[in-house]
Amino acid sequence: MGAAPVPAAVLEAGAQQLERLRLENETLSAVVSVVSSSPDLEHVLERVVDLLTRATQCHACFVYLLRGEQLRLLAASPVYGHLVGRISFGVDEGLAGWSVRHHRPAFIRDAAMQDPRTNYIAELEEERFQSMVAVPIPSRSQVPIGAIVLHTVAPREFDEGILNVLSRAASLVAGAIENAQLYQDAKLRVEALTAWSSLAQGLAAATDRSELYRLATAGARELLPCDVCRLYELDSDDRLRLVAANPPADEGGTTGGANARVVLDLLTSPSSPPSRLVALGDALGLDAPPAAALALPVAAGDEQRGVLVVAAREPWGEHGATLMGALGHLLAVALEKADLIERLMEENVARDLFDALDSADLPRALGRARAAGLDLERSHAAVQARPLGAAPATDWEVAGPRAESALRRAIPGAVCDRGADGLRALVPTTGEGSAPTRALVPLLHSIAEQYRLAIGASDGRRGTEGAVRSMSEAADAARLAQAMNARPVTLLYRDAGAYRYLTHHIDGGAPRDHLHDAVDIIVAYDRRRQGQLLATLERYLAAGRAYAPTARALGIHVNTLRQRLERIEALTGLALEDEDLLALQLAIKLAPLRHESS
Repeated sequence: MGAAPVPAAVLEAGAQQLERLRLENETLSAVVSVVSSSPDLEHVLERVVDLLTRATQCHACFVYLLRGEQLRLLAASPVYGHLVGRISFGVDEGLAGWSVRHHRPAFIRDAAMQDPRTNYIAELEEERFQSMVAVPIPSRSQVPIGAIVLHTVAPREFDEGILNVLSRAASLVAGAIENAQLYQDAKLRVEALTAWSSLAQGLAAATDRSELYRLATAGARELLPCDVCRLYELDSDDRLRLVAANPPADEGGTTGGANARVVLDLLTSPSSPPSRLVALGDALGLDAPPAAALALPVAAGDEQRGVLVVAAREPWGEHGATLMGALGHLLAVALEKADLIERLMEENVARDLFDALDSADLPRALGRARAAGLDLERSHAAVQARPLGAAPATDWEVAGPRAESALRRAIPGAVCDRGADGLRALVPTTGEGSAPTRALVPLLHSIAEQYRLAIGASDGRRGTEGAVRSMSEAADAARLAQAMNARPVTLLYRDAGAYRYLTHHIDGGAPRDHLHDAVDIIVAYDRRRQGQLLATLERYLAAGRAYAPTARALGIHVNTLRQRLERIEALTGLALEDEDLLALQLAIKLAPLRHESS
């Protein structure tokens, strides 16, 4: 007996199954070929969408990729291709979101718009479609990173074979996406390193602060895919002044209060929750909150100068934040170098100015003053500071730079010249005469006490000739203050009294005669015995050699006064009634100056 013939229906079903298997294999082979053909994700996804559309005979195919908590359209059939990158919705919405959340395919056979899992997107004309299927795109860890979605106009039963093809295609697409992301990440790293090298060279070569700021803001946008970069300077009141921006923005404006705090808070926390990003968008004046933001401190040494803020519509990778951190360090180094160059230029200009004043070269002094930003035609005073202490030169190496910085902060507009043994400066005043300078004494004395200085100051004057005179007065007052005091002091030249006429005799310029020797003997005696002979003699001469007024002024008996005067004559050999009164008074005035400076 022969075998029974196979029914036609069975043969037809078998042929259909073989055809589906052939189609599945061909489709998957084509997807494998496309996925392995190029690292260009956009090109790969366009080809995959076309293959799946033809293989499943659907009307539209969409590929969504998960970005944070949003599903974004990454590829679409040609009729909807113009919407790629423009359509996004939350992962808790739509059939694609349901599939991603539940890690499994989702299918709507009919009346798709009536299914609660469907979210209506007008641009995709979803009212035309009856059937939908969504398949999650799994990562290597099987966590969905997106979804493939098919739409059909007529009701459609997507059988197990089609779902199988879609699921396997989704796995292949996942590999393509992850490979493309790795490729893109590597490409971005290479581009960033190239940009970093160029930026580092530019910052290293720049010497002007404004050029540094421009390069930093432009370079930040090259290092990171950011949309906004702002550079702010921080003032003493914690206000931020915009000094550079890319894209350009109105510079010079000041941000304070809540807006400044929003920006500065970024420095203390690496996280950027949505509420902070909304507040930052408002603080920066952006049309919409950024998706990511980063703030870098701008510092020179230990001094906080400002903050560099970058904001982007898209998050960036970890390498971007690392490069930005390196940019912050590089900018700090460049700022220190610019500070050094500016300081050296400023010091050279200031030294030329004071040298010109010392030599009374008035035209050169006027030009140097203008270069230093000082208008000598406006009222100004001279200040000179000298160190006190057992080893003033050694102490001054440390205290000098700090005292100069303190003076600049205390009196804005001061032009300083710091040398090996002191500091001299021209400072603006509110007017001429002694009163405007006297108003500065509390500030100057605070600096004197902090850094153990003797400070001398002149009256306020105008013009280059006035500056020459003021410098001389300040120098004399500083010498007197240093010679006569063991403690920090600030002395106005006007308050120096008769000592103003003796300053140039301090360092051995006075004649060495019998009066000079006699006063030295009295000084030595007072030091050994803790006596008051020199003070007694000075008061006696000031009273015109009258006994009674001198005794009253000293609070002693006349007989005690006579005994002291006799002791002076016995020690020195002087005949007090016969000596030149003025000459002896001057010798006494010079004594403390000579002995304190020696």
